[in-house]
Amino acid sequence: MAMEWWRVGLALGLPWLAGALWLRVLWRDATPGWPLALGYGYILGLLVTTLLLRAQATFGLPLNFVGPMVILAVLALAGGGLMWWRASLANLQILHEQEDFDVDAQWRHILFVLLLIWLGVRLAGLALEVWWRPLYPWDAWTTWTVRPRVWSELHQLIPFVDPQRWLANTTASAYLLEAWTYPCTVPLLALWPTLAFGAWNETAANLPWIGCVLALGLGFYGQARQWGASALTALIFTWLLLSLPLLNTHVALAGYADLWMAAVFSLAVIAFLQWARNGDRRQVVLAVLLALACPLIKLEGTVWLLLFLPMLLAARLRGRWLLALAGLAIVAGAGGWLTGGVAFNIPGLGEVRLTPELIQVPYLGQFTLGYRGRWNPLMMNFLVLANWHLLWYLALVAASVALTGVVRRGATRWQRVELVFIVTSLLALFILFFMTDAQYWAEQYTSINRVFLDFVPAFLFCILTVFVAPRNAAPSASSQRVADPEAAPVFSADENRHRQIKHDLAGIAPIDL
Repeated sequence: MAMEWWRVGLALGLPWLAGALWLRVLWRDATPGWPLALGYGYILGLLVTTLLLRAQATFGLPLNFVGPMVILAVLALAGGGLMWWRASLANLQILHEQEDFDVDAQWRHILFVLLLIWLGVRLAGLALEVWWRPLYPWDAWTTWTVRPRVWSELHQLIPFVDPQRWLANTTASAYLLEAWTYPCTVPLLALWPTLAFGAWNETAANLPWIGCVLALGLGFYGQARQWGASALTALIFTWLLLSLPLLNTHVALAGYADLWMAAVFSLAVIAFLQWARNGDRRQVVLAVLLALACPLIKLEGTVWLLLFLPMLLAARLRGRWLLALAGLAIVAGAGGWLTGGVAFNIPGLGEVRLTPELIQVPYLGQFTLGYRGRWNPLMMNFLVLANWHLLWYLALVAASVALTGVVRRGATRWQRVELVFIVTSLLALFILFFMTDAQYWAEQYTSINRVFLDFVPAFLFCILTVFVAPRNAAPSASSQRVADPEAAPVFSADENRHRQIKHDLAGIAPIDL
């Protein structure tokens, strides 16, 4: 039995190591360091693993543990070799200096360690919940874990179909599932460690969820440091994120897809905001990779992916052009609404209909439109009940501070992108819960919190940017300068070099706790 669990650990650890090593090769500077590489590396490594499982099925091979592991081992060795080849005394010095954590006062050292212990104890408790508790949540039974259980037994990606096709199938080559259109990435994430175990095991299937929340915390912390937060400030905001009751629930009751959706989408948004701030091409690569993975996690991930389009426009346009485009979009929307909407076919997908009465999107379904929402469930879930602690009160304070600053000084590029992200996200959620039948999810106190969870890590990072000034260091050689002159002040070459050296060796943040 011990050997099976060693294989499970290797199945989860090797993709993590491969992803982290390749990201660490890209980020040789000190600021994000290993936390960012480990956080994003775990998510990307596991997503690549699901693609390898799909490739096995595509080539008609039986699902197994060995094939993907060989490829992952080659990737890890290549990443480690490249990292070793690029290593230098200067890099080692930078890494040594970063261990200082920018916490020079004794009480800050103590607070940092206490928060770290607190988070460690909490994550250990959640890990024990996953280890001891059998598969529990309802959606896991009916939607997400049915497929990996069958695939684990048969070692094939047997298709799941709707009841009509299942009744018409006489070959017993398909299985019935009500949510047969749901993406299979999350089921593959649950399947992967059971292949390593050698048989179906619910604990092994749930273990990736512990890694996911740990990766979310590491990625958030690394990006906060990259933004300019001190180690203590970054850890405080990471603690605020990882202590949210609803987030912890989705770890302890592993099996839902919402934790993965929150990690993939929010980490993509955070990377996009970093790119909007300093034009770092590495950040936009992370944002694109994770954004494209959103539709592979959940159906609504396709809609969340579309939210990046207005963010991109806000990054490329400003001033009158941005206002003109926004006005044109409003006029076009109003015109379409008054003329009865539009309908068109997408080859291979189906019909899209956008009318005042309904929205129909292939695979997402059909939603009848009409204002029918109630504000009381929203207020109760966000401002009264304990699902979010005091997060939304903090969000209201941050919004007031941010708007005051923008009115006084004007908006830089990253602030425009951040504002467009928040507005379009809230608009999408308003349409969902106030204009469609999803109002029942709010009135029943069910999916309203789960859907908002997808946005919460990104929203919390936006709150951090209100209280922590961005670092005005010159980008590295592998990054590209922002075209917007408002995005960051311009310094001479000597000043930039001096600021970069000071940042690399001391990591001083503009605002420190």
